[in-house]
Amino acid sequence: MTEVLSIIIAISFFLNALLHLLLIFGFPFGEYVLGGKNIVLPFKMRIISFIFLVIWTIVGISYLNYSQLIYIQVFNRFDRSLIILTTVFLFFTIFSNGLLTKSKKERKIMTPFSLVAFVLSCIILFL
Repeated sequence: MTEVLSIIIAISFFLNALLHLLLIFGFPFGEYVLGGKNIVLPFKMRIISFIFLVIWTIVGISYLNYSQLIYIQVFNRFDRSLIILTTVFLFFTIFSNGLLTKSKKERKIMTPFSLVAFVLSCIILFL
């Protein structure tokens, strides 16, 4: 069961990484992330988006490695810690996306994403 959940959550993070890749190249999806203030991200925010691209890719790989669907020895040392850190981050993003952001698009898309990812992550960690 954890394998299926890990695939689902890894795909979710890879899709989130893809969103940030598109934002880096100037696609008009800025209302869905980073407070939703910009439709097309300015250069400085594209740097932040690049950092998220790298982070979400590593997180997705960590979920697959943690459930032993892939094996990357480097990740074995820190994948559980990274997943715990990601789970805590997701907990806070549920509230920040749901209550603090002024972007309706970010609230409607990223809050449910954070909630589902948080629940799946908790299940994976405690099974």
